[in-house]
Amino acid sequence: MSNEVTDIVDATAIADAVTGQVTRSKEPDALDPKDSKDYTFEFSYTDPRGGRWEGTFANKILTIGQQRQVKIIKAKLAGGVSVESQDASVWQMNEMIAHLLVSLDRKAPGFPSWAGELDKLYDEQIVYKLYAEVASHENRFWRRDSNQEGVASSV
Repeated sequence: MSNEVTDIVDATAIADAVTGQVTRSKEPDALDPKDSKDYTFEFSYTDPRGGRWEGTFANKILTIGQQRQVKIIKAKLAGGVSVESQDASVWQMNEMIAHLLVSLDRKAPGFPSWAGELDKLYDEQIVYKLYAEVASHENRFWRRDSNQEGVASSV
């Protein structure tokens, strides 16, 4: 799987931005907190064994430099194994963990201690659900088509 294709923004959007012909298809809804670069949300998940995973998270839209940082962390998590050699679920989990490590503010009030070490959790659903909320923030902020599944800015 090549990341080159997914890392490149639509060529038309780039050309429009360069020529100054950018138009928004929809004006932001001032009432939606996901329209802001910074988005705080409450997280609550009950695992199959009845364990509760809760906390308040502050997510930020990533800069290009932060997106690079996510990719570096993801490469470190892969341990030198090429993308082609990784199981898709391992690649996806590395992507989610790396992204959350960079986009979530660990110093924000209510940040739970369990979220500081996502790779030490046992239930993958915790990471999936947390990442889904972060991806929904980014998709809303960037006005991505709602048909795109969980595509965050670092992919």
